[in-house]
Amino acid sequence: MPATAILPMLSGFFAECTRTRLRLEYEAIGGPLERLIEGEADLVFHRADPSDPHLERIDLCAVTLVPVVAPGFLPFAPGREIAPEQMRPFTQCVIRDTARRPSPESYFLVDGAHQCSVPDLLMKKELILHGLAWGHLPAWLIEDELRDRRLISIAGAHLPGRTETLAAVRRRDRPHGPVAQALWLHLQAQVASGEAL
Repeated sequence: MPATAILPMLSGFFAECTRTRLRLEYEAIGGPLERLIEGEADLVFHRADPSDPHLERIDLCAVTLVPVVAPGFLPFAPGREIAPEQMRPFTQCVIRDTARRPSPESYFLVDGAHQCSVPDLLMKKELILHGLAWGHLPAWLIEDELRDRRLISIAGAHLPGRTETLAAVRRRDRPHGPVAQALWLHLQAQVASGEAL
């Protein structure tokens, strides 16, 4: 989730609720929803299964995840027909899942490929930029690098990437306090007015 898009929405709300303290935590992959389900978070900004009856969401934006390499990383010309098997010999950079009970979903992992795990997107981007690995990064994070060819997309028929809808997510089956409810309504109003993302 692009923090620069979320923080202005939160800033407007917390500027008026001066007695409420904002506590932000960073979690990755399955961690955000696990914290929400276990009652350790009131609200998360993440992707969520719209069919989960325990959750309600406010859709904020779509984020496209693009498989990328640095120039010269591959010993063959990068193209749109690269298959996962061709990427098996090369180190794949992945973000460590902060969930205590990780999901079985593979999140683009190539079977048999050596993996290098990092704690966040910025570190992942740096490893890929420096030719230490390849991996999927959100398009919003690498627009400049794709434009000036410091990163090359290898998205194609066999490595298509994916577009995720990112949302504010909370439990539907739990009561919410007055400030939490006011924040939810504030986020809904931001989206309805077109001021969000």
